[in-house]
Amino acid sequence: MSVRQGLAYFVRRPRLVALAAVTGLSSVFGRNYGLTLAVLVTGPLAGGAGAFGTVSTVLAAGGIVGAVLGARLRRPSVRTVGLLAAAGGLLQVAAGLSPSLAVLLALVLPMAVVESVSDTAGTAVLQTDPPARLRGRVLGVWSSVGTVWSLGGPPALGLLMEWSGARGALVAGGLLIAGAIGAGLLRRRAAAPAPVRLRPRDDEVPGREALGTAA
Repeated sequence: MSVRQGLAYFVRRPRLVALAAVTGLSSVFGRNYGLTLAVLVTGPLAGGAGAFGTVSTVLAAGGIVGAVLGARLRRPSVRTVGLLAAAGGLLQVAAGLSPSLAVLLALVLPMAVVESVSDTAGTAVLQTDPPARLRGRVLGVWSSVGTVWSLGGPPALGLLMEWSGARGALVAGGLLIAGAIGAGLLRRRAAAPAPVRLRPRDDEVPGREALGTAA
C-alpha cells in the first residue's frame, strides 16, 4: 500500500512526471560523458588517455562550481531544470562538433556547470514537492525509475554510437534533449489559459461622473 500511494502521488503530479521525463532524457542521451567524450577524445580528436584525463578533470571542476551555484537557488522549479537541461543539450551539440581538444575543453566546463545546477535544482524540487507523509515513498519511486535509466541508458547510447559515431551521438542526443524540452515548454505555454480582461462598466470608470456633471 505504501508503494502504491507513492506511485499514485507521483503519477498524479504533472510537475513530477515532467521532471522525470527531463531527467530521463538527460540521463540517457546527455550525461554519459564517460562513454561519449572518451570515444570522441581518443577517436576523432586523436587524443590519448592523458587528454581524456584532462577532460575529466575539467568536468569535475565544473561539477563543483555547479554545486556551489545550485545551492544558491532559492526557488528551483521544473521549468528551471528543463531550461538548464536544454542549455546543456545545446552545449553538447557544440561539443560534438568541436574541431580540437582546446575547443572541447572550453565547452566541457559550462556543460558540467549546467548539469550540476540542473541536478541540484531537480533534487530540491523532488524533496520539497511531496508532503512529509509521502516524501519517502515518492523518493523510493524516483529511485526505482532512476535504476531503469542507469541500466538502459548506456546500452542505448552505445547503439547510437555504433550507428552514428561519437560526434553523431553527442549531436543527436543534444538535439533530442533540447528539442523535446522546447516542445514541452511551448505546449505548456499554449495550453495555459489566457487571462480574461473584463471591460469596466461606465460607473466604474474613474472620473466618468465628474465628466458627466461638467457636460
